[in-house]
Amino acid sequence: MTLDGGVIPHVLCYRCSRIVHSDWVQERLARLEPWTGTSTWALDGDAGQEEKLRFFHSESLEKLEASAAAGCHLCTLISKKNQYFEWFKDEEHAGVVQVVACAGHSSVWLETSRIQELEIEEDTPHDLSGLDDWLEERYNQSLDFSGAWIMDDFVTVQLRKVQSDTYSPVGSESNLPLSASSDAPQVLESIQCWLKDCVDNHPECNRYSSTQKDPTATWLPTRLIDVGEDPGKLAPRLVISADEGLAQKKAHYLTLSHSWSISTKPHNLKLETENMTQLQDRIPLDDRLSKTFRDAMKITQQLGCRYIWIDSLCIIQSGIKAGDDWKREGLTMSDVYGHSRCNITALGTGGNDGCYTPRNPLQTSPCHIKVCDDKPAIYAVNSLLENTFTENVEQSPLFKRGWVFQESVLSSRAVYFGAPQLFWECRRQAFAESWPFKTGTPGVQQRLTEPTLRATGDTPFSSKTVFEALCNAEEQQTDGSHEQNDREKHLIGHTFPSFLCWEKIVKTFIGTSLTFTSDRLFAMAGIARAIEHFRSFTYVTGSWRELYPLDLLWRFTRELGERKNVVSGSKAPSWSWAAKELDMQESLKNIARSGKNTQRPAHWDGNKRFLVESVTSVAYLSQLIKFPEPEFESKYRPDKEGEITIDLKGRVCKGLVKTELDIQGFPQDRLYAAGKDKAPVIVHMDDDTPADGLEVVLVLLMEWEGLVGNYWKRQFQAGLVLVPAKDEGDKGGSTIYRRVGAFRTGELSECPVNAFDGSEMEEVLGIC
Repeated sequence: MTLDGGVIPHVLCYRCSRIVHSDWVQERLARLEPWTGTSTWALDGDAGQEEKLRFFHSESLEKLEASAAAGCHLCTLISKKNQYFEWFKDEEHAGVVQVVACAGHSSVWLETSRIQELEIEEDTPHDLSGLDDWLEERYNQSLDFSGAWIMDDFVTVQLRKVQSDTYSPVGSESNLPLSASSDAPQVLESIQCWLKDCVDNHPECNRYSSTQKDPTATWLPTRLIDVGEDPGKLAPRLVISADEGLAQKKAHYLTLSHSWSISTKPHNLKLETENMTQLQDRIPLDDRLSKTFRDAMKITQQLGCRYIWIDSLCIIQSGIKAGDDWKREGLTMSDVYGHSRCNITALGTGGNDGCYTPRNPLQTSPCHIKVCDDKPAIYAVNSLLENTFTENVEQSPLFKRGWVFQESVLSSRAVYFGAPQLFWECRRQAFAESWPFKTGTPGVQQRLTEPTLRATGDTPFSSKTVFEALCNAEEQQTDGSHEQNDREKHLIGHTFPSFLCWEKIVKTFIGTSLTFTSDRLFAMAGIARAIEHFRSFTYVTGSWRELYPLDLLWRFTRELGERKNVVSGSKAPSWSWAAKELDMQESLKNIARSGKNTQRPAHWDGNKRFLVESVTSVAYLSQLIKFPEPEFESKYRPDKEGEITIDLKGRVCKGLVKTELDIQGFPQDRLYAAGKDKAPVIVHMDDDTPADGLEVVLVLLMEWEGLVGNYWKRQFQAGLVLVPAKDEGDKGGSTIYRRVGAFRTGELSECPVNAFDGSEMEEVLGIC
């Protein structure tokens, strides 16, 4: 430890040094190929392919923690003291601490655990090599009975061989003291390095700036905060970008994502009609300005930017102009965050939490294992720390906010403050302080369905990479004049991949919360506008014309008896997923998606999954006659439910819905087609509208043929369940319907063919 409280990295105690420098460990490390930045670091996991050697480390947990407190970097990594969870401490059985060195085909790692009911005896040899032999002997004896050896949850530390040019930044490799706070020069150096590398080398992260209409000027928000030009001295003031000529100066700015509770506290400073002139002169750096905002301004200046956009200080929050200002500025979010140099994300839930957090820096820094030759360096990395991006960022309270989800998707780059360590994410790669090494990324198509590779661990969803894949998909238009085979290829090759991206974005968004349900579609407006810009798609109230009919075949995951008839405050039309509210445990599921993906069509590559087990043919059986083009704002904030109508032309079937028990005794809604002696069609109703005896209309949208059980072909069809909404026949119009559910045939094994047999007449239906 140093006088200022910092610690020296890469220092090992004698016991850790003897383990990592043992002939057994060094010989197995020598077999490994250096990491290239494109391979994963998962443990081999196959016991038959592993080699193991047991080392004695400490007489007790207290001894291990004392060594960590004395400054041993590796002891800090293998101890759980002050990490994400503690060792389970049993006062009666202290137990010794062992380190098991493990080697597989592609990695070498250390597993550290405490063995209860095993203590150092008086006649036990106290030299370390003797203790290793004693430990191995007692371990082998323990196999003769059960219950005596109880191992705590262990910590895994991986030893990785890394080329010197993959460490980022190089400056952190030094043995200078590390600060016990994320407000430290080393942290700033990491952010600067990651940001520069992304700006210079990632074209996908510069997409907004490269596609702006006026190349001579930079797009900027209406208002920005000028943090001052003197380094280390904040002098913030509100500026009007146009008045300052900042666009012509090609000024850069950062953005901030934060807990909304900061802006809603009465005493916290925010932009109002009455104080705008005052804030243009000076923003006071007193207690009215939250610590989070002050920290964000400081970070902005440290990263070489002079301007930052903070919502509650750049959009009028109260006063006579507040409503109009919010409607206007709220629709520019795709540009505000898309053109941002970097988004600062403060994960704290209160304004006084700030951006910085105290921590033991040895826990968030890889330990360099010194070697005596010119071979690639070896680093020890705590796997527990490395796989915390999901827990600390994506599952944080902040990311439950619908507005923050939009900010996360739209920003090309983000640095996350407030967790036990710093995280970075852009559209190509991710870093953490505990693993500041360059990482390769899988191809765009793989991101659609496979876990996204992160330096911070594999996660099932990455909003930035999915959004990038959707906006960067190849354009290929087709029309009805093409042969069915051509339309099918377009459907498989272009429509489905785009739909899968959009579906992931929507499903993640509906798991967030909003203060006002009327903002449900407005909080997605920025994402929708960005997709409109890059793909030239046509969007209305949560749905895309180009993704028809898949985008209409949503249903809720709630089961019969759990449905709630809760109309969304968004006032969306019935055919939009935004028309109903969902509980947090509910989600959307596409009616055409089966629960299995065991087989894939031969003409698809390994990363594209279709909606059923294995598809042999696909056909659209309806036409979208009219897709609405409402006023600009109504696309994102519909004023009146039912005014936005789509017109479809397709085969229809009428019948009665009855609630019956399935073979397992669970209630299920089934439709019996009028005048047809066939097995019923399973329908999925949207809410708790009484379905038993309800007369409905089915409209068929699409059909496909797929393999079930890898050998038996079955026909599937899907469409909407409708009821009349209003009759405009006296005005020369047609009946207008509203959606009450969706259906998929082929689910009943006794009925692969369904109520649609080709004899139905086509009708034009309006759905509001």
